[in-house]
Amino acid sequence: MSSSAKRNTTKQKVGKELSKKDITYIELCQMYIRECKLNDIAEVTINGYNYANKYFLRFTGKEIMCSGITQELVDDYKMELLKRLKPTTLNSYMFKISPTIKYGHRVGLIKEEILITHVREQETFKDIYTEEELKKLLVRPKNKSFSQYRNWVTINFLIATGIRSKELRELNVSNVDLDMGFINLPHTKNRKARIIPMPSSLIKIMVEYINIRGGELAEPLFCNQFGERLPRTTLQLEIKKYCLKRDVHKYSLHLFRHTFITLSVRKGMSPLQLKRITGHADFRMLNKYYQYDPSDLMDIIDEYNPLETFKKKQVIKMGKKV
Repeated sequence: MSSSAKRNTTKQKVGKELSKKDITYIELCQMYIRECKLNDIAEVTINGYNYANKYFLRFTGKEIMCSGITQELVDDYKMELLKRLKPTTLNSYMFKISPTIKYGHRVGLIKEEILITHVREQETFKDIYTEEELKKLLVRPKNKSFSQYRNWVTINFLIATGIRSKELRELNVSNVDLDMGFINLPHTKNRKARIIPMPSSLIKIMVEYINIRGGELAEPLFCNQFGERLPRTTLQLEIKKYCLKRDVHKYSLHLFRHTFITLSVRKGMSPLQLKRITGHADFRMLNKYYQYDPSDLMDIIDEYNPLETFKKKQVIKMGKKV
């Protein structure tokens, strides 16, 4: 018997034994988190499950047993969330408790098969950084502060590559190949390493930055003045202060990713190439990041519209003089 078959057999036995018991939902959460860790689920995903389940337990009470998890209870929780949360946030909370509940049903601890549906959201587009705002942000700082210089390099890096802020924070000096002109991203959201190219202007900036930053190859690329890796909140705060100082009142790190994708599309990059660079799993997710502007199509409609292929070019003739 193969190892995978043995694991499945063991799970079936455990499931049959558990189906005869009733444990608290908290204990179920602990069991499921252990399962996630055994299956090498990303820590950020596990943290999301933990937070959502804690929020759920505020509604149900910490003493609730798995036998008390019913469709009616989950629907009541959803109705309660509807009173104070936006559909986007509500859907996030609901779908992050779903894996735990499904696991509980699978091992026989939750008797009902719970159906969790999403609340329809109004589609919106994020307001990306404008050309004027980008020009302000890309002016090189005149002072000699390392943090201001690093922030300037960081913004250049985000605009040029479109990588996630977490991917940026986890980069080491060794991940930047200045000779070949690419960045190696070993730590990504979907755990699929990818290599992305750097434009010539960014290569020049990174040559100077790495020379000033110094440090060993295994040390963080973007660091504080002591060479330590930047925590998420520190990076966010630094970029916020940098943007506000330049009279730019947008300072979301993720908005640079939206901006990169939208401007790349407008410049003609193919969706397939863009998908490879951004690391999106499918084109549906990529489409959510693109900020549609009707003027984007107005500029190219004659070039690609099928009717224009058949329309004959005619010389305008003046009518007969009276």
